Amino acid sequence: MAIPGNKSVVVTSGYPLILGATRMADGYNFAVEAEEDSEVFLLLYRKSGKEPFYELLLDEKYRTGRIFSVFLKKLNVTNLEYNFKINGEIYLDPCACRISGRERFGEVWTEDLHKVRCGFWSGDGYDWEDEQTPETDFGDMILYKVHVRGYTKQAKMAAGLRGTFSGLIQMIPYWQELGINTVELMPAYEFMEVSRLKESDGLVSQRGKKDEINYWGYGNGYYFAPKSAYCATKDPHKEFCNMIKAFHKAGIGCIMEMYFPAEANPLMALRALQFWKQNYHVDGFHVLGQGAPLDLIMKDGLLAGTKVMADGMDTAALYKNHKGNKRSFAEYNLGFLQDMRRFLKSDEDMVPAVQYRIRHNPDDHGVINYITCQDGFTLNDLVSYNYKHNEANGEGNNDGCSYNYSWNCGIEGPSRKQWIRQMRERQMRAAFSMLLFSQGVPMIYGGDEIGNSQGGNNNAYCQDNPIGWIDWRGLRKNASMLAFVKKAVALRKAHPVLHMNESMKEADYLGKGFPDMSFHGERAWFCNMENTSRMIGVMLCGKYAQLPDGKEDDFLYVGFNFHWEIRNMALPTLPEGMEWKKVMDTGDLTCDGFYGENGLAYERAVEVGPRTVVVLKGVKKPEPEKKLKSKGKKNGNVPLEGTGKADDKAEVSGNTVLENANAERRSSGNASVASL
Repeated sequence: MAIPGNKSVVVTSGYPLILGATRMADGYNFAVEAEEDSEVFLLLYRKSGKEPFYELLLDEKYRTGRIFSVFLKKLNVTNLEYNFKINGEIYLDPCACRISGRERFGEVWTEDLHKVRCGFWSGDGYDWEDEQTPETDFGDMILYKVHVRGYTKQAKMAAGLRGTFSGLIQMIPYWQELGINTVELMPAYEFMEVSRLKESDGLVSQRGKKDEINYWGYGNGYYFAPKSAYCATKDPHKEFCNMIKAFHKAGIGCIMEMYFPAEANPLMALRALQFWKQNYHVDGFHVLGQGAPLDLIMKDGLLAGTKVMADGMDTAALYKNHKGNKRSFAEYNLGFLQDMRRFLKSDEDMVPAVQYRIRHNPDDHGVINYITCQDGFTLNDLVSYNYKHNEANGEGNNDGCSYNYSWNCGIEGPSRKQWIRQMRERQMRAAFSMLLFSQGVPMIYGGDEIGNSQGGNNNAYCQDNPIGWIDWRGLRKNASMLAFVKKAVALRKAHPVLHMNESMKEADYLGKGFPDMSFHGERAWFCNMENTSRMIGVMLCGKYAQLPDGKEDDFLYVGFNFHWEIRNMALPTLPEGMEWKKVMDTGDLTCDGFYGENGLAYERAVEVGPRTVVVLKGVKKPEPEKKLKSKGKKNGNVPLEGTGKADDKAEVSGNTVLENANAERRSSGNASVASL
């Protein structure tokens, strides 16, 4: 049968190994999987046409197993689109690299069965210029997770850019200021956020809600096509490439989240990752779902060196006593979320688990630590709600997890009470400190740094509205929180000992006089492990890490106190001529919590306020001032708090910590981040 407008086309059996529509040397190969006894047609459309102008029956001579394939030699696809028809129903190609007809997010399906179609690859020839991949190691990574649409839907930018790949380009300066070097995108490939309705057979009624939207995108997808509804332009391929190129120019990597349900074809899933790596230059993948072929992905040669993240992996079986030079695989660490949330809300018997989470950083793979993500409360909601409030989802508040390990600080939901608001900010600062001062890769859920809230909804999977969008008014309302996060990220990045590329051994294995990591409590070198303990101190020896200039890093001490009372935490003795100086205190709301070089000095102990995290740095003691000869009574030097001398100990009062914090704030002024 001749193809109108393509009379020179020759139709022959195709290549079943290559699924989808693939350009070959002298034509196009089409291949799709269907049951052996299916009636399969290839449909060709003109872009301006409403109906297919050509239908080709793929009978037995085109079938190999369950694959139906055909090769159209000399086919010109410049003005063409295609679909498959299987047993009378129109099917989109699961391997299509472009989908047209779904450019408006959430649009209800029409009765026109031919409106949504598959397009052909048009990406060859994109100019990547002098693009350089960031190559960020897990040890240096600050990961930031966003929903492409919801992240910028309410951002202050041109309306046409909101909720798009181009809109994310506008956020690059903000990310750089925040200290982000890797962005993870929730599903950004084509997926059907609105299901196509089918006529009821009168026997079974499907459970669901009218006009429900799959806002997140977890489900079956068209894994080779950038989502056209996330585009500000009419060219999804070019817009996505422009975004990746802009990311890389700014030193920011891109991780794509890929969800494969149990019924997904494992070879297609593997090919999808290869496709995005080769054609879109993405830096890695977070693979999810029961159908994710993790074994194939981890052993694939083309993906070698590509960062792959998953909820669990058997790296021991993969490496078999041979490990690469760099860690390419990382495990998403749900245990970190659960243990650190419980510690944050002052649950008992959490110190042993917290000790493990702080140091956990295997040699053969990374760990992704997170306290919040899209599946659950935002950080602001975590400290504002004891219970989920998912009524807007239309399921009677029966959806979403009921075990959130959250604490509302005394009142459920928003509050005007100043002491409640202050308690919540201290809790959020403490949560960020847990995340950023543990050894794994910190993953920040976009918007947490400005106190974004979903009104207590912990399962906003269907909320394509302000509930699920980031509220950027938080830039102003929670400016002090944002300032704290920026400096906490900068502190982590400034000290390699906080983010090593290898596991800490808790031993002096290099003969430096101190172990690389050690744990402390009310006594130095002794960690209080009893079930009533809610405090732990961590000392990191900078001699085990090098700064960019080749010098040794500093001694750091991180003290976590989640008692509801002040606690004295013992400080290990530093080498002669050194003292501890406080550089951060999450409990000090009179400033952003950082003191630079002007923090108070300590020697043997530091008072840590209730539900507070402090960071101290080992510094050289100042040179003693020369005594001036004068007549009369000599002035005595007032000893610094924490010298440990029995006769100098001051009585501890409820205001001691605040008084010290105020003194540090007055002396610090506007200390620069560089001094961290």
